[in-house]
Amino acid sequence: MKVLIVDDEKHVREAIRYFVPWDKYNISAIYEATNGQEATLIMQEHQPAIVFTDMRMPLMDGAELLEWLHVHFPNTKTIVISGYQDFNYVKPAIVYGGTDYLLKPLNSKQLIASAEHAFKLWMEEEAKRQQQRRQNMQLNVLRPLYWDKVLSDLVSGQASFHELKLALCEELGMPIAASDCRVAVISLQGTDCRLLKRFHGDVALTAFVLANVCNEVMAPDGSGYAFRSWQSGGDLVVLLWNAVLQAEAVLNSINESISQAYGIQVDIGLSLLNPLPEGLQLAFAQARQGLEERNLLQRDGRIHSFRELPGGSRPLEDYALDEQLDKLRIAVLSGDMDRMERVVDEWARQLAGLTLLTESSFLHQQEEIRAVLKRWRPEEDIHLELCYDTQGLFSVEKWQNQLSSLLQQLHRGSAQAPDSRLVLEIRDYLNQNYAQDMTLQHIAERFFISRENVSRKFKQITGENLSDYLTSLRVEKAKTLLQNTSLRLSQISELVGYEDEKYFSRVFKKSTGLTPREYRKQEESC
Repeated sequence: MKVLIVDDEKHVREAIRYFVPWDKYNISAIYEATNGQEATLIMQEHQPAIVFTDMRMPLMDGAELLEWLHVHFPNTKTIVISGYQDFNYVKPAIVYGGTDYLLKPLNSKQLIASAEHAFKLWMEEEAKRQQQRRQNMQLNVLRPLYWDKVLSDLVSGQASFHELKLALCEELGMPIAASDCRVAVISLQGTDCRLLKRFHGDVALTAFVLANVCNEVMAPDGSGYAFRSWQSGGDLVVLLWNAVLQAEAVLNSINESISQAYGIQVDIGLSLLNPLPEGLQLAFAQARQGLEERNLLQRDGRIHSFRELPGGSRPLEDYALDEQLDKLRIAVLSGDMDRMERVVDEWARQLAGLTLLTESSFLHQQEEIRAVLKRWRPEEDIHLELCYDTQGLFSVEKWQNQLSSLLQQLHRGSAQAPDSRLVLEIRDYLNQNYAQDMTLQHIAERFFISRENVSRKFKQITGENLSDYLTSLRVEKAKTLLQNTSLRLSQISELVGYEDEKYFSRVFKKSTGLTPREYRKQEESC
């Protein structure tokens, strides 16, 4: 484990070196930098695990360095040391995952505690990473599995192409002069599991068999090589390095061979043309996106080429699904099975009427539904299948039947009163959104009940008025900020949901008997 100390003040760097018990944690090297720009060069060369950084520095300040570390070295643990307790300095430390924020002049006990916390956290995570690496290497004994692992690492940027190039040419038939590539990915999950059932649900074996089919098709002209992916986003990957301009024809031939052998075609995501080797990672990402963003409602064509979404946003049709999710959540909270059935029926009609539904948004939708049902029945093992027909195409009817059957099953075993679930949901919503402008009308519209019912049910279940609960919650949050920060009252007021600082002060005094300033002084004197 290596450490980097970034501060333009030499005495601060020396203090950190002096106080922290480096030997106790087997720190192998300690590097120093006077600004963020120097720090990035050291990070690239030595990859320190822990970074202590100041916020105000020349050339590149602490906020810029934290953002850079978050992008390039996400596993690195950072401890911010600053002479300023300013909201604009605290915010980057929180946003980019800093483990602690210490103020100058340094307190030795706080410094040691923060350092030891970062060391232990990094070692725990590193142990998990090492364990995962060992597990991934156990299957490298047999040649096909070896190439599965190596090529998976290659397309994900974890292996060196130049070190593998000779072996790729000699063993897999890649032309020595190959300069372009395209990548295709195949998922086995969208074929109604017919292929998986043939092999008793064994994804690895199914992928191995299909890879052989692909490689037989590509062998005559040396188009490329197919392998089982060890990365997420596709069970089978086809790396094309020859006849790349005829990639669609090659993949259609592969699909025809799969259809002849097993009676079904598969969906294939295809990248654009990219340079080899520097474009491998991009090609793999494009192929995965082509598959994930394919239109599930499309009935013709199984090759899905990568396409840019405008502004990187999801399709406009997807946003309508959010409203249906809210309706389902409230129907579940009501405990009314007929209401749940109406929501599912309306949802199915909306899906059937869409012109575009991507797989990624559909899977996100499934996970959101599962989260709603898991909140309702946490003791149940809730699983939602990918609803495809016998041709491997998405079926709205099968999706509707599956969700309706699941709701009926969960409803039969539900014991908790609907009103209790609804009030708990409202209370959790307040706990998470107390900083927003919150009115009875807003909550009523959010949970599809009347304002009167909101107040009555909340008081009936909790014994407390909703407005009193929200005020108490905000005041307690304000107390914490007054005790532990030097933020201005206007900032604290905004953070706990009051735009008017004077109104906040009146509410705070009515609740505590003290103004916010009096409360802060009292806490400071204790």
